[in-house]
Amino acid sequence: MPVLVTLAAASTLFTQDTSGVSFLDPKAMRERCIDVIDDGNVRKRALDLTEALEKLLGQYSKAVVAALDAYRAETIAVASSATDLIELLTALDTQRTETLQGIIRIRQSLRELLTVKQWDRLFL
Repeated sequence: MPVLVTLAAASTLFTQDTSGVSFLDPKAMRERCIDVIDDGNVRKRALDLTEALEKLLGQYSKAVVAALDAYRAETIAVASSATDLIELLTALDTQRTETLQGIIRIRQSLRELLTVKQWDRLFL
């Protein structure tokens, strides 16, 4: 459940409205960078940051799937305990925190890279 809460909170924080691009959708960000950033150097750096974001989110998604698969397998084991089950999901807490911090660092780098006008064209 913490995973779903985190994704919902992050989606709310990183998306202005339904027409905006989300930091949780690197594919859409990549397409928008190509479409709206005219400066080639800036566009390349923005695309590099988008690629880093995509990698970060992909690693987190794999960790979540692996933890949930392990959790499902453990729930049917007759010898599993509540402590064992909690441990499987608690292990995601560090990964979730690191992922959110990484998203924020990438956002800050992108904010430092882009002008206000470029930022608005990208996200609004």
